[in-house]
Amino acid sequence: MSETACERPSEPSVTTLLAELRDHGVTDTSAVEKAFALAEKCHAGQVRKSGEPYLTHPLRVAETIARLGLDTSSVVAALLHDAVEDSDLSVFDLTEQFGGEIASIVDGVTKLGKVPYLSRQEQQAESFRKMLLAMSQDIRVLLVKLADRLDNMRTLEHMPGDKRQRIARETMEIYAPLANRLGIQWIRTELQDLSFRYLEPAIYDGVQSKIDGLFAGAPEFVARGLAELQAAFLPPAGAIAPAPAPSDQPEDERVEWPEGLFGRASVRASVRRPYQVYRLSEEQDEGVDQVSDLVTFHIITRDRAGCYAALGVVHGRFTPVPGRFRDYIALPRQNHYQALHTAVMAHGVRLTLQIRSESMDDVAEKGIVSEWRRDRAGSKGWQNLTWLKSLMDWQGEVSDPHEFIAAVKADLFADEVFVFTPQGDIHTFPRGATPIDFAFAIHTDLGNHCSAARINGHMVPLRYQLRQGDTIEIITTPNPAVRKEWLKMCQTSRAQARIKQYLRQQERGRLRALGRSLLDTELAGRGRKLSDFEAQGQMASRIADLDLPKDLRSEDGLYEALGAGQVTPAVVADALAPVADEEDNLFKRVLRRMSGKKPGPKLPGFGRLAPGQGAPGSPLLVTRERIEAGTSGAPMIQLAPCCSPLPGDPLIGYFIPGKGIAAHVEGCPEALGRIAERRLHLAWESGLEIDGPVTLEVRTTDTVGLLAEMSRAFSHHGINIKQANCRAYDSGRRAINTFQTTVRSLKQLSSLMATLRDITGVLAVERVFSRAD
Repeated sequence: MSETACERPSEPSVTTLLAELRDHGVTDTSAVEKAFALAEKCHAGQVRKSGEPYLTHPLRVAETIARLGLDTSSVVAALLHDAVEDSDLSVFDLTEQFGGEIASIVDGVTKLGKVPYLSRQEQQAESFRKMLLAMSQDIRVLLVKLADRLDNMRTLEHMPGDKRQRIARETMEIYAPLANRLGIQWIRTELQDLSFRYLEPAIYDGVQSKIDGLFAGAPEFVARGLAELQAAFLPPAGAIAPAPAPSDQPEDERVEWPEGLFGRASVRASVRRPYQVYRLSEEQDEGVDQVSDLVTFHIITRDRAGCYAALGVVHGRFTPVPGRFRDYIALPRQNHYQALHTAVMAHGVRLTLQIRSESMDDVAEKGIVSEWRRDRAGSKGWQNLTWLKSLMDWQGEVSDPHEFIAAVKADLFADEVFVFTPQGDIHTFPRGATPIDFAFAIHTDLGNHCSAARINGHMVPLRYQLRQGDTIEIITTPNPAVRKEWLKMCQTSRAQARIKQYLRQQERGRLRALGRSLLDTELAGRGRKLSDFEAQGQMASRIADLDLPKDLRSEDGLYEALGAGQVTPAVVADALAPVADEEDNLFKRVLRRMSGKKPGPKLPGFGRLAPGQGAPGSPLLVTRERIEAGTSGAPMIQLAPCCSPLPGDPLIGYFIPGKGIAAHVEGCPEALGRIAERRLHLAWESGLEIDGPVTLEVRTTDTVGLLAEMSRAFSHHGINIKQANCRAYDSGRRAINTFQTTVRSLKQLSSLMATLRDITGVLAVERVFSRAD
């Protein structure tokens, strides 16, 4: 039966370590003895915060690894896991003395060396990323790290208060969930309990007192529960067990345990730790009011068939509690845990049960270590862990260390739901996941082209949250359908990383298209075409002459920098098609002296911004594609909301670095306020029609029926009035009528305004621009 109190480290020695290895069948311990001698040398004179010799720490870590049943190489790596970090010993030295296998485990556990440009938090995140990459190749890296963290947590009381809090929180948020993912429940629960004790000491003491009080009130609960279950599978040997309850069932309907068919079944009990009780009572809103809430009884059978037979026995002998049955044998958890969970009422007392076979019990207690021992021939069965494969799949795409750690925490803490493909394949997702998560889990292309989903044969929106047992079919569209809003709808780090990657690519493509258009417009003002330079292959040689960073010395890089405002089109155009010296030096110099203006402000490393009107030439066309938002949510040309330009309006444009071009109607007050900035020559694409908002102000006499006649004018032109505001003035003799509507072009608007002016009683019709904020 598990203890509720946190375990204390034992006094380590190389003798007890070697004895533990021999108990697990290890006969050749020469490598371990050699590693101990080297560790003793590396840590000579070093003392822990507790005052004990530092060597006691790697010895205890090695003992934990040996108790887990890992191989000699793992024990050697555990003994030396701090040697590289705390002494002059190098990974190369370890490779020469113990071989590459042990050296790689030690290197995976060793923190990243100090990097000057990284903060402490970034340093921690990158060290953690390094460990995850190493454990994807050899899971023993993480096992040694967990044993290391466990021993550090057991002696955490000797650390300063702020460091205790930081280490305890990191343990609770990362290492305990990792132990859970590996299925090593005893390490997980102890790490959680130790962290809880330091993070919330008052609550911890209160929960522990409540546990002690419940057991004091029912001291024989565990013994009687064990006896009840033992009686169902084996006649009790002691007098403490009550006699089997008489059954009113007919003889041929009674359920008995056929020991000859399924072998003997054993029963044991475990008690919840304080942190588990706290989670149960606080986060799940379930009170812990009696001792039965604290104890779980385990029934261990010979094989899988025995589990289902045992379930029949307990349900046949006792009354099952509705809603408490879970089959984790048919649907294993991601850490490969398997068992049947149920609860029954025995003589008015609820017993919580877990039924599993001997092999399932081994996995439940030791997790991945059990599989590793069965798979030590070298096929690396730990790589079947889907969560680890998923983590390694997307981690390289997350450059921000803080974002990486946040994503890992989100994945490790997530509850799980099981769903199926139409072919019956099972997939596991965090609770709250949506069809978007499912689509990206199957394939990136499926996620990019996902447009809808069919759940259990019914169409659902993409924000639908998956439920246990759902069968999901993804509906796709020929063109990518990724939206920025998806980031708020999905839960898995894989989906979020893929969506961000796609949006970044779209944004870079938008910036390249914008930059190319800006440069083409600049060159057109000089009588040249950008396409000619590209066709003649001159771009690369001309770009090389510019003083640009290395990442911009390519066509795509240059266009992207132009679109982002990192370099001006005039600077690049000067390199491609320089203006004649005499024109620049004579005419411009005289003009500057006459106007008193100085050259534009210099952009660091990229030349000068030219003020005033841009050079005349071929205008940049305003097309539907350039003004409609793409999947990144940012169009190339943005129609200014202050004046809402319509096809046909004379335009003036201003480049906004990183955002695009703002298009205004000439004469717009906002545009006039930016007269000193560099302007761009814009023109509408021929025949373009778009729906644009317009505000009209119509001044009239206060005449009966005039409003109805104006409304008919709007209807005659196929224009719908969105909002109208009419108010009288001049002692009620006149009125101001403001109409908000949507039109397709300046031609349609002009025709409407002309019709309104012809109405008797209309004094004036004016298009109104909103004020700049």
